[in-house]
Amino acid sequence: MSEETISLEESTTKAFEKLRENMPSIGFINRKKRIKGYIQISEIAQYMISNEEMTNEGALLILSVMMRKCSDFQKAAMMTALSLNTIGKNILSPIGLTFVLEVRKNLNLPSTHHSDKETLKPTEENEQV
Repeated sequence: MSEETISLEESTTKAFEKLRENMPSIGFINRKKRIKGYIQISEIAQYMISNEEMTNEGALLILSVMMRKCSDFQKAAMMTALSLNTIGKNILSPIGLTFVLEVRKNLNLPSTHHSDKETLKPTEENEQV
């Protein structure tokens, strides 16, 4: 196994542990606490991306693993995905928005006002070419 692979695994594991340890209490069927918890975790993930502790792809992988391994995060992400149409546009961090839009796609939920931003990206890239 190469040194780079070990380093990538270690950094991913550390990032996962950091996010899992910072998962706040979501209460018992408390919509506001669940959404607030998701926002806090996604902001930490965005901060870690900004500080180059992980990449966007690594963050999406870690959030996906957290969906399976951390029931509080799963509940928070699901509540956020289900309530996305009631959440303002600039509330979620970019990585948090990307992940929750993927959750919505997996649940076959209709698009929201947040999806507009995602659909603009490919056209912007095409205009630059």
